[in-house]
Amino acid sequence: MRVTVLGAGAGGLAAAAVMSRQGLAVTLFSRSPVRLEPVAARGGVEITGDRGEGFAPFDTTSDPARACDADLLFLFTTANAHADIARLLAPFVRPRHTVVVACGSAGSLEVATMWRQGGVDPLPLLGETATLPQSARIIAPARVKIRLPSTVRTAAFPATRTGELLERLDGIIRTRPGVNVLDTGLNNPNFIIHPVPMVLNYAAIERADGLLSIMNEGMTPGVLRAMDAHDAERMALAEAAGLEPISLDDLYREFGSSSAVYRQPGEPMGLRDRIHWRYIDEDVPYGSVFMSSLGRLLDVPTPINDALNWCASIARGVDYWASGRTVERLGLAGLDRETLPAYLQTGLRPAHVGRNA
Repeated sequence: MRVTVLGAGAGGLAAAAVMSRQGLAVTLFSRSPVRLEPVAARGGVEITGDRGEGFAPFDTTSDPARACDADLLFLFTTANAHADIARLLAPFVRPRHTVVVACGSAGSLEVATMWRQGGVDPLPLLGETATLPQSARIIAPARVKIRLPSTVRTAAFPATRTGELLERLDGIIRTRPGVNVLDTGLNNPNFIIHPVPMVLNYAAIERADGLLSIMNEGMTPGVLRAMDAHDAERMALAEAAGLEPISLDDLYREFGSSSAVYRQPGEPMGLRDRIHWRYIDEDVPYGSVFMSSLGRLLDVPTPINDALNWCASIARGVDYWASGRTVERLGLAGLDRETLPAYLQTGLRPAHVGRNA
């Protein structure tokens, strides 16, 4: 199978390397040729950690047409790039493709909405995972450390195609079926383990110029209590959406890890690297704003998400409410607790609900 990994960050590099070592024909895509230079010069990347040691060769490209020469397209970009990548792929994507948004954050719904509006009909086999198949850090040019390989919830949109999607991914990543892409979207653990600790540790992060381990120094008893309250709000949204609520601790056990990652001292990656501001810049607009918007749709109060949105927006000087992933962007506006599950299952809106509701 020919695979294109879209996104040359740590997650994309790790995925390309792992798939290459599995014997797949892999191409790494990035919109930035400069970002690809170290990898192109080596012809791949060196990996270390939980997926073995050694060199993994693969090709690189910045040409979206060439990226779509593959059978399987894996989006490993951050959530704020999903829409841009969808626009780039739209002229070239075909029904024969399988498109997976890794760590989707319900992004498959945004991609489907954009492609439908742009005339991509029928859609390819489209779905997403709840999280990345493994954690990774870039530790040097063209060198990646990989930790914590996971079994990831995976679902298709529409959910009637989930079985087909899991069959296509068999032997490539470890999956378990999700109910639908809202199941995978809401069960992204980053939405819980990043925003509350980042906001409550904001002063310490600024004073240390970002050199602070959220998983170790940031997880005090008070922060963990606030994080658990935030998690309860996420589970209330899942229940209102017709899903089985699952706690953050149980999600980590499902992935093959444990809550010790954040409840016990120690840095999971073994690195005290400079903290990523995208823990706010991505996980608030594409996590907290998403959950606040979904709460309004389903009539579920979301005071913690609302507070995170305001506090993060003020501290960062960015209007996350305006830029965030809302039910309008996901094509869910106008639905309710009764009609939402049916739409996610079939991809068809009820006749009495307009497409632009």
